[in-house]
Amino acid sequence: MATPTAAISTAARNGVLIKGGGSIESLTEADTLILDKTGTLTRGEPLVTDLLPLALPAEPALILAAALEQGSEHPLARAILQRAKADAATLPRLSDFRAFPGKGVEGTVDGRRLRLGAPAWFAELALPTEQIAALQARGKTVVVLAENNVALALLAIADPLRETSRAAVARLTAMGLKVVMLTGDNIATAAAIALE
Repeated sequence: MATPTAAISTAARNGVLIKGGGSIESLTEADTLILDKTGTLTRGEPLVTDLLPLALPAEPALILAAALEQGSEHPLARAILQRAKADAATLPRLSDFRAFPGKGVEGTVDGRRLRLGAPAWFAELALPTEQIAALQARGKTVVVLAENNVALALLAIADPLRETSRAAVARLTAMGLKVVMLTGDNIATAAAIALE
C-alpha cells in the first residue's frame, strides 16, 4: 500500500493527478500515451510571430485585432494582446463582442464591424492561401482580421515546443510506447509540431 501512495504523492507534486492505486497498476499494460499539444509538448505561451498586412498596414491591423481580443479569454487572444502591449499600443473601445467557438470573434471597434478568426471562417473572402499554408507548415496558427468582405491582415501565432519535449518523446518511444499528440489546432500546424 505504501508504494501506490508514494507514487500518487510524487505525481501530485509534479502536477499529475492519479485516481487511486488501481490506475497505477493498469499503467503497466499501457502501450499508447496520448499527450495534449498546448502546454504539454509546447510551452503554452503563444506568441505573435508574423503580422502580414493585406488591405491595412501592420500597426493599425494589430491595434484593431487586439481591441477585438479584449473580450476573449482564448490563449491566442492573450498572444495578440501581449504583442500590442509590447508595442505600447493604445486600444480603442470594443462593443457588441461575440465569440464563435472554433471559428473566432467579432465586434465593433471605432465604429467598424470586425471579425478575427480561423481562415476557414472566411471562405467567402479571397485569402492568400499559399501564404497561409506556408505559415501553417511551419507550425503556426493563422488568424484573419476582416471588415465586411475585405481581409485586412493575417496574424501568425506560434506556441514553441518545450525544450524537453523532444527528449521526453524519444525516451517514451524507446520504452516501447506509442506516443500520440492530441490537439484542437488545424492539421497543418499539428503536423508541423509533430514533425518537430
